[in-house]
Amino acid sequence: MSAAWLKQAPGAMVNFFKGRLSQARTSNPEDIARGEGAIVQLDSSKAAVYRDEDGRLHAMSPVCTHMKCIVDWNSTEKTWDCPCHGSRYDPYGHVINGPAKRNLPHRGLEE
Repeated sequence: MSAAWLKQAPGAMVNFFKGRLSQARTSNPEDIARGEGAIVQLDSSKAAVYRDEDGRLHAMSPVCTHMKCIVDWNSTEKTWDCPCHGSRYDPYGHVINGPAKRNLPHRGLEE
């Protein structure tokens, strides 16, 4: 194990559990304004939901594809950001920069 890994591990673990235990911002995707995103509680699971400027909703898994932390909506940059290792995704879940290499999986809102 490298010294850098040991230094990052405690913070990443805190963010990993914090994301899973935190409350979703809403349980109703209709509450999300145009051009904004939020973590939404859909029945027994969470989704990262973005409402585009035309009013269409786009839902994806909120689980970062790198180390499985829960992403947060960054309203300033209009991105989904992973608090664990800094991966960033565009509003539609496409990787902007890593360490993640895979996009957030899309999902239906009816789940």
